[in-house]
Amino acid sequence: MSVLRITIGLAGALLLAACGTPTTTAAIGAFAVDAPHIASSLPPTLIGRGSAMPVGAETSPPFGYVGFCQRHPTDCVGSSTRPASLPLTDSRWSQLQEINAKVNNSVTPIEDADLYNTAEWWAYPAASGGDCEDYVLLKRRMLMDLGWSADALLISVVKERSGAGHAVLLVVTAEGEYVLDNKTRHIRLWQETPYTWVKRQSRHHPYVWVRAGNGRGGKSAALDTHDLMMPIAEPASTATLLRPAFSS
Repeated sequence: MSVLRITIGLAGALLLAACGTPTTTAAIGAFAVDAPHIASSLPPTLIGRGSAMPVGAETSPPFGYVGFCQRHPTDCVGSSTRPASLPLTDSRWSQLQEINAKVNNSVTPIEDADLYNTAEWWAYPAASGGDCEDYVLLKRRMLMDLGWSADALLISVVKERSGAGHAVLLVVTAEGEYVLDNKTRHIRLWQETPYTWVKRQSRHHPYVWVRAGNGRGGKSAALDTHDLMMPIAEPASTATLLRPAFSS
């Protein structure tokens, strides 16, 4: 029975962690077409202050992230007892737009199974490309190099409407929590995305993960079987968008 439970948990973990296959007519980087469920809506130009994402109990990190931390330990250390939320100035908004566009345009989407011959391998993008987690890791690294705090750049796992797993970067600011996504050039508040939020990094330590979701517009996923398991190690030209105008 325990073997069956572990098998089911592993299958669920892989399904959740795997990136959804892009449904575009061209490479995502070219931005010929955004994902259909996002492209149908116009980019926001006037929105109110976004609310913080509610979080729940601590949960296991994705095992792909565990393996990444084994290979890049300096990217998974550090702690903050009182993380601060920086104002989203024009300069910071421009940085988010620039990094999101630069990474989306420069990385070719390719699944881990094709690139590494394994189901899940979190890494910085290779010369031949990367999957959704690889986009996120690179965006996080580049923003940190620009002076953004690690506790404001949270790797997050979500589910698409199809049930496919996906990863995005959640950027915490004083005006709301914004999503950088390789499936669209638009940067939106987490509540305005079409995803079900599953888990994300804690703001207090990058290696600690918490259950996420619920709140206005956002959904939270039920606790999955693999959340009860201990993490396991892995095998060895964008259009300019206006910064949202915030209410006082």
